[in-house]
Amino acid sequence: MNARSAPKTASPHALGAVAVLIGLAWTLRTTLVGGPPLHWLVAPLALYVLGPRWAAVAVLGGAGFAAATGTVPWAEMPAAVLLDGWLPIAVAWGWLRLIERRLPPHLFVYLFVAVFAGTLMATLAGGAAERLLFAAGSGRNPGADWWITLLILADGEAVTTGVLVTGLAVYRPEWLQTFDVDRYLSPPGTPR
Repeated sequence: MNARSAPKTASPHALGAVAVLIGLAWTLRTTLVGGPPLHWLVAPLALYVLGPRWAAVAVLGGAGFAAATGTVPWAEMPAAVLLDGWLPIAVAWGWLRLIERRLPPHLFVYLFVAVFAGTLMATLAGGAAERLLFAAGSGRNPGADWWITLLILADGEAVTTGVLVTGLAVYRPEWLQTFDVDRYLSPPGTPR
């Protein structure tokens, strides 16, 4: 979000919808032999829709949903919130802020470099952190298949998040907390 623009307010309906989406994504998981479970995070999408603070709240709601369904044990919920939610949000938010400072204010820079690449990096960071803690705690080392599956999963999440954010940027830019219409959609030559 551009420092010159006033912050947008996140809709309570969007917060609830994103929290349920996170919870559903966290319940759909796969486990490869010898590794921690893999699933879509949805935390980067929450960041772009809700902003960093409300995305962190949505992750708590989604983790509670996943724990209530029995997918994530209650004892593992703090680690899930940190590794699958808050760490990816922090990575995607830091990447977005870096892109806004260093690259020109162009719509495709926002969509491809900030959103797509940021989601990819955030998903890989969360998966790598979870894998390292899993290996440290269990003493087992997931093989190359786990890393390949993480790459495929991260790419799928980055593409899906990119498509959803692109659609929202075109049709409902006011629904995106991190998208500044004046910055990214003003005609060339106008002061930004």
